[in-house]
Amino acid sequence: MRANLMFRDRDFDMNAPLCYGSNTLSIDLELRHVVGKMARGDDVVQEACDAALFTPLVSADEISYRQENFRDALRNPGLVRLMYDILVETRERQKKSLHFLSSSVGLSDSLNSAVGLLRIFTETLAALRGFADDGIKAFSSEGFSGLMKMLKTELSDEFLNQVRTHLKELRDQEERLVSAKLGPTGCATGYVLRRKSKLGLLGRLRLGPSFTIKEGDTDCMNDMDTRLDRAICDTVSVLSRIVRYMEDFFNMLRRELAFYVGCLNLDEFLRETGAPMCIPTLLPKDRENRAWRGLYDISLVIMKNSAVTGNELDAAGKRLYIVTGANQGGKSTFLRSFGQAQLMAQCGMPVGAESFTAPIRDGIYTHFKKEEDARMKSGKLDEEMDRMSAIADRLHAGSLVIFNESFSSTNEREGSEIHRQISKALTENGVEVFSVSHLYTYSAAFKDSPDVQFLRAERLEGGARTFKIVPGEPLETAFGEDIYRELFGA
Repeated sequence: MRANLMFRDRDFDMNAPLCYGSNTLSIDLELRHVVGKMARGDDVVQEACDAALFTPLVSADEISYRQENFRDALRNPGLVRLMYDILVETRERQKKSLHFLSSSVGLSDSLNSAVGLLRIFTETLAALRGFADDGIKAFSSEGFSGLMKMLKTELSDEFLNQVRTHLKELRDQEERLVSAKLGPTGCATGYVLRRKSKLGLLGRLRLGPSFTIKEGDTDCMNDMDTRLDRAICDTVSVLSRIVRYMEDFFNMLRRELAFYVGCLNLDEFLRETGAPMCIPTLLPKDRENRAWRGLYDISLVIMKNSAVTGNELDAAGKRLYIVTGANQGGKSTFLRSFGQAQLMAQCGMPVGAESFTAPIRDGIYTHFKKEEDARMKSGKLDEEMDRMSAIADRLHAGSLVIFNESFSSTNEREGSEIHRQISKALTENGVEVFSVSHLYTYSAAFKDSPDVQFLRAERLEGGARTFKIVPGEPLETAFGEDIYRELFGA
């Protein structure tokens, strides 16, 4: 049985390699806050959301499949959460049971433990089947409706009743019926655990004469225990495989549901704060159109616990976006909001905006200015160039690079020239670039380029910041004197 909630044709592998620079992406885009809010302290939800977020999809079909499943989860949050809670409870009950595969217990104890686990699992299967009866009508997406149909088909009433009957027979410890035959050397062989209900009294008598072990005859009791172990060995082996299979299925289903539970958690929190979320529109890789309305930094909303200023854009045919303007005007915040939205969109999640349209990108990379670090073995510029070189080794047409105050550790002229050459080389080779920079010489070098979109942090007369990013060509000043006057007065 497969859930197929994350992919149409395969299971969700939470141990798959993450994208290059996943830890850097998490730090630069402040995604720890986002994943933490999705998880709400649940380790499985956190692991599932991490795995999905840092393995962005590049197939429009796979993204659309996951988006439709999320829409279904959004329409039926109660059912999704209840299914997940059932699986969490099953896991907790399983932890409290005996570990039947432990080498420190005998086969009889292993049999009893396996039967006990399968009783728990059977109750879970019956509960999931109950959800399927309701979910057939409630869900409409391919993923969730397919899961409901699979559960309804595979877990019929007849099947569940048969399982309960077998477990009841195996659970009866008052007496176990074992048969054996005489081997060529005169020793018993061919031990078999028999079903008492099928044989009946006459059948048992036909198996052979009976005798009763005297009370206190430990040697005879030990011998019978050994013979019983031989008879139940195959049964324990079969039950062990069944238990492992059921464990794998429940763990897989719990991981896949965990992603949607995390998305529901984030959506619920943001809507409570008045911050909108939308399911984005993804364009083919060869498109260069971007449009959004009300785009905001989710991590900032989480830290402030309130809605924040959003931004708007409608651009076509642009490959290089240069963001300039007043210091502390919201440029880095805007860059984070954009990076978060692009990454979340490509893993099938909703994004922090009223609407968001963007092309799919084969790789998403960040190159942000870093603070001084005593562990650096060379200068800051060397460190920046080393990071850029590592990114460049992995770039190809259709990738996206996000720069934030890059190459500013040297003087204006040198930093501008380095940044200009890198940006030019990337865009000429089909790489999309977003760059926040206070290097005026760098920005001015692209003033006449038709494929460049200039954006600027808005500043009102008198120096007030609106924290909006609007179209506007670069200025030679970043209005640092506004901050000086605010701190020290005129």
